[in-house]
Amino acid sequence: MADIKITVNRPLQEKLLKAYRDFGAYTKQLTVDLVKEEGALTCREAIKYSPPLDGISGGKGDKKIALTWGNWAVLNDISLVVSEDSKSLGAAINSKANARQKFEKWRSGKPPKTSGIISKIWLDQNTERAFARASSLFKNWAGRRTNVLTNDSALEARHNRIRKLYRGRIKKNSGGRINEPPAFAELSLIKSYTKRRQQRVGWMKAGWVTAINKIGKPIINGMPKTFGLRKLPTWITRHKAGHGGVGINTYGGAGSNNVMMTVRNDLANIFGVGYLAGTKREVIAVRAGKMTKRLKHFMRIAIKKANAGQSPT
Repeated sequence: MADIKITVNRPLQEKLLKAYRDFGAYTKQLTVDLVKEEGALTCREAIKYSPPLDGISGGKGDKKIALTWGNWAVLNDISLVVSEDSKSLGAAINSKANARQKFEKWRSGKPPKTSGIISKIWLDQNTERAFARASSLFKNWAGRRTNVLTNDSALEARHNRIRKLYRGRIKKNSGGRINEPPAFAELSLIKSYTKRRQQRVGWMKAGWVTAINKIGKPIINGMPKTFGLRKLPTWITRHKAGHGGVGINTYGGAGSNNVMMTVRNDLANIFGVGYLAGTKREVIAVRAGKMTKRLKHFMRIAIKKANAGQSPT
């Protein structure tokens, strides 16, 4: 009976072992990098679907139309908080003679430049009602009255207090009428304050930009790539926000390819606006299954290279 000899081809064995090691290392790093890619793209979708949005069709939260709607929202809210002071209307209402005629003359002049209560009186087609409303508003005026805001800090304090009462969306949540005594300010103060507050539009979204930057650049096809930041408008990137965070962990023991990432924006649901906008629902609907398809694509390439004796880089 002949002896059976088994000879191990050491070079071939080492080559096989190296191929397995390279494949394992590649797939583990690939998983991490694809999770980073998906995290950044998820943040970008959250920007698209978090307020402000296109008020007609929804979404488009990273487009100029969203900025326009955001600026309108600020302007409309402030118009409910404070009204342009009108000394000419006060003088007409408190005139000792011909108050009604002077009121009507005031209404035939130039309209108020803001959309507050004075503007509503000017626009009211019911003259009797408009005169009665103005009379109630300016009774005992005598050139001076209370509840006049004289500086930016006073206006901001009133605005912030009322925002909290109506969960950050004064006009939307109040139906256009707030349960507060009217306050007045000079037109120049209202304009400057409105402009300053409009500069904050995009602040909430900026937390998602911070999260993207914290994720870092994944290595895709051997090159570091940036995802989620392409063509982001300056009205979002102008904010140096610190309210975005990232957590990434592997689990399942040594050699495991299980990776979990959490992306977070601490202000994304302030006053419940994220919930009302359906941000989470919309983002999940868009991104569902995308990373799985990407992973299968790269795994097919890696397997083909490994079978050909190449490193799956």
